[in-house]
Amino acid sequence: MAQYQTDRQMIRLSNIYRGCRKYFIFHALAACAVLYLLYSFGGALIPKFLIPHMPFLKFGPDINALIFFNVNNDASKVTWARAANSREALEKAIAGQGTPHQKLLPVMGKPPQSESDFQLVDWLQKIKYLNKGIKLDFSSMDALEISLQRLKEMDMQYPIKFPVWIHADVLPGPHGGPVQVDPSRFFQTLKRMFPKCTVSLGWTTGTHTDLSQSGYSWNSVMDMYELVKTWRIDDQPIIFQARLSLIRNSVPQLKWLCDNVAHSALNVLHVEGDSVLSEDLMYIAYRFPPHGVFFDLNHKRFEDMLYKYRHFSKEKVSHLVSKRDEVVFKPKAWVKMGFYIQQDSILPSTEALVLTSPIVYIVTKSTYRPTEQIYIQGRVQFLNRKKDLARDWETGLNIYLRTTAYARFDHIVGIKCFLGVNGEIEIKGSELPASIPDFRKTARLTTSAISCFRFRITDTGDQVIFKVATVHDCHTLEGVIPEEENHLTLTAEIPPKLSHDQHPFIVRMEDNKRQAVIDELSIKHEM
Repeated sequence: MAQYQTDRQMIRLSNIYRGCRKYFIFHALAACAVLYLLYSFGGALIPKFLIPHMPFLKFGPDINALIFFNVNNDASKVTWARAANSREALEKAIAGQGTPHQKLLPVMGKPPQSESDFQLVDWLQKIKYLNKGIKLDFSSMDALEISLQRLKEMDMQYPIKFPVWIHADVLPGPHGGPVQVDPSRFFQTLKRMFPKCTVSLGWTTGTHTDLSQSGYSWNSVMDMYELVKTWRIDDQPIIFQARLSLIRNSVPQLKWLCDNVAHSALNVLHVEGDSVLSEDLMYIAYRFPPHGVFFDLNHKRFEDMLYKYRHFSKEKVSHLVSKRDEVVFKPKAWVKMGFYIQQDSILPSTEALVLTSPIVYIVTKSTYRPTEQIYIQGRVQFLNRKKDLARDWETGLNIYLRTTAYARFDHIVGIKCFLGVNGEIEIKGSELPASIPDFRKTARLTTSAISCFRFRITDTGDQVIFKVATVHDCHTLEGVIPEEENHLTLTAEIPPKLSHDQHPFIVRMEDNKRQAVIDELSIKHEM
C-alpha cells in the first residue's frame, strides 16, 4: 500500500512537471512571437532594455536608427556630420567618436564629386566597422545606380548591420526647381538593387526674400502620399525630409503625411543662411512625438534649444499654436462609415481630415439634442487635384443634423446643410418621410481663389442657423484667426414633426470631383 501511495505521488509530481514544462514552453514561444512582430516593424517597438540581450536578431541596413543608437525612442538625440565626402571631412567626423563632439550619424550629403580625393567604395570601407549609420543623398540617377551597386557588393561581402538612408528629392516643392532624380526610376532601381534600407524622400526647395507665406502645400504632401502608395514602399522605414525655414506653415500637412504613412518619420533640415525663428523649431517639437522627427540642424543655438526644451516645447511655441489647439481636429471623437474597402477615402490625422469620396463619411461617436448651446464648426478647403469642373449644388460638403438613419451613404435621413465649392449654401431635408413637409433655404457666398471656408451650424430645435465665411488665408499659421469680412448667415425654420431626440452629426463629401481638407472640426458647447 505504501509503495502504491509513493508511485501515485510520483505520477502526480511527474504530471505537475510536465504541466509546468508545457506552461513555460508555451509562454517562451509566445514571447518569441511577440519579439518577432516587434522586430518586423523595424525594431522600433522593442523595449530599450531588451536590445543588448537579443544578439539573435539580425539587424540590417533597414534597421530603425532609434534602435541602432539606443536613444530611448527620442530622434532628437541622433546627431549628424554633414557632407562627409572627402577624406578630411570623414576623418573629422570619425574623430569625434567618444568625445563631447561625437556625431552618431555621419552623413554623406552628396555623392563624391569627380574632384573628391576618394571614391564611394573607399568611403564605405572606411566606415563599415564603425558604430555609425550613413545617409546617401543623390541628385542624379547615374550616381544612384553606381552607388547602390557598391552598397550591394559590400553587403554581400560584409553584411551591413547599421542604418542606411537613401535620399532623393523626388517631387518639386516650395520655390524649388524640377527634380533631378526621376521618382519612377528611383523606386525601380531601389527595389531592384538595394531594397532593404530606410527610404528618405524630399521635395526640391529654394529660397525667397519673404518665406512668411511659404510652406509645403496640401497638394505637395498628397503627391508624396500617392507616390509612396503607388510604389508600395510603406512596409519599410520611410523618412520625409523638410526644410526648417518652410516649416512654420507646414506642420498640419507634414503631420498628416506622417500619420497616414506607416513606419514614417520627419527629418527637419536646417539650410545654412536660412532665416528661422526659434519658435518654429519648437512648433515641430511640440506637434511631433519624440520618435517621429529627426533634426539635422548643424546650428549650435538651435541644437542647444532643442536639447533644453525638446520635452517642454509648449512653453516656447507661438501664441497662434496655442490658439490652434483650441480648435484642432480630434479623430478619436469620430468614426468612419461606408465602404471600408476604399481605404484612402478618409485620411485622418491629429491635424486635419481629408475626404475624397462620397461613399465614405464620418459620424460623431456622441449624440446631441437640438439646443442653441451646441454647434458644429470647422474649416474646409476644397482641392481640385483632378482638374475637374465643379457642379453647382452638387460638388461640396454635406453636414447632416438629426440623423435618424445613416447606415447607407445614399440614404441618410435628417437635415442636410450643404456648402458648395462655388459658394452655394443650402439647408434642406434629406430622405425625410412623406409626412414631413419639404423645406429648403439657399444662398450664395462670394468665394476666394483658394476655395476655403469656415462654417458654424446651430440647431436650436425650431430652426437651423448656418453661418459661412470666406477664408482668404487658409494655409499660414496666422490663418487660425477667424475672418469676418465676408460672411453669410442662412436660417431655415424646421418642421415640428422632426425628432428632437439625441442624434449624431455626420460629415460627407458630396462629389468626388474635389477633395475636402477639413480642420478645426469640432462640436462646441456654448455656456
